[in-house]
Amino acid sequence: MVRPLKKRVIMSNLFLDIVNEKLEISDLDNENNKPVVFDINANFDGSVASMATFMVANGVKSFTTSSTLDFSDDYGIDPTMLDSFFDSVKTYEVI
Repeated sequence: MVRPLKKRVIMSNLFLDIVNEKLEISDLDNENNKPVVFDINANFDGSVASMATFMVANGVKSFTTSSTLDFSDDYGIDPTMLDSFFDSVKTYEVI
C-alpha cells in the first residue's frame, strides 16, 4: 500500500494575532493559506503541544505579532495565561 503524499504548506511570513478569543497564525505573504488556530482558553495543554509541534515541524524561529497580544485581556485571553502558554511552548519537548 502506498501512502498518499501530503503537501506541506510553507508559511514564510508568519503573523500571530488574537481572533475570536483564539491565537491565530497566518501567512502575510500568502492569504490563500488557511490560518492555524490555537484555542488556549478551551484546550490549553493541547494548544501547547500543537503550537510547539507546528513550530518545530516548520522550523519557525520567530513571527510578527499583532498588538492584540499586548492587550490580550481586551481580546478574551488572560495575560497571565498567555504568558504561561508561551513559556510552556518554549519548554515543550517535541518528540
